[in-house]
Amino acid sequence: LYKRKEENLSWWICDRCSYTFESMEPTELCQQCHEKCVYSDVTCYVPECGGPGHIDVKLVALKVKEQKRPLK
Repeated sequence: LYKRKEENLSWWICDRCSYTFESMEPTELCQQCHEKCVYSDVTCYVPECGGPGHIDVKLVALKVKEQKRPLK
């Protein structure tokens, strides 16, 4: 069986380009858009989406939808 090496990893999504990655903490610059971004934790913390160590696809979809809204 595959066993996770690091139990403290979280899933993060960039607020600019939606790049999603797994890390203990988000990086200062996004690895995809190379900008200084605000990251959101999109790790699953409930059994319905697989629990810790899994990505919460509903949170990802919500964050991507928020990014596409025009700023007021």
